[in-house]
Amino acid sequence: MKIVVTFVPDLYAFHLPNLEFDELERVLDEWEDPLFLFEFFSDNEADLNGEYTIEEAIEKTRNEVKKFRKRMLDLASATPSRLNEFFQNLHNQEYKQTILPKQKARQNWLRLYALKIIDENKTFYVITGGMIKLTGLMEDRPHGAYERNKINQCSDYLKDYGVYDTDSFIEIFF
Repeated sequence: MKIVVTFVPDLYAFHLPNLEFDELERVLDEWEDPLFLFEFFSDNEADLNGEYTIEEAIEKTRNEVKKFRKRMLDLASATPSRLNEFFQNLHNQEYKQTILPKQKARQNWLRLYALKIIDENKTFYVITGGMIKLTGLMEDRPHGAYERNKINQCSDYLKDYGVYDTDSFIEIFF
């Protein structure tokens, strides 16, 4: 496992072993890939609840990812960065401050997951993965449980290396 710089300011991503792309690039590529989307929505057609055909769901996802990417880039490119408006706590009822809080960014059924690294002067986000979430809870489907497990593993990885703020993150990984 390693951490890489992404094309988005203040945004890093995990690059998992044996995968070609880092998690940000992998997720965005999947969301734009018609074959991946066809297979995903075919496998999860029941979760569309008859509201969309597979073809409509593919088109909707590809349109939503364009908005998602634009909003992410616009907020990250602002001076100062406004990525904190893009991400929110993973758990909707979580209000206490923790080390490496788990975060999510949402655009309709698209979810991007990250760990937030913060100190008084700077905030970074490290992408751990993402998914198309058609059900109420992540754990409702295997791909969601996988993403939940991955964000926990990534958090443990950073904690094991002693990351607790932006300075320690840069010192250890860059």
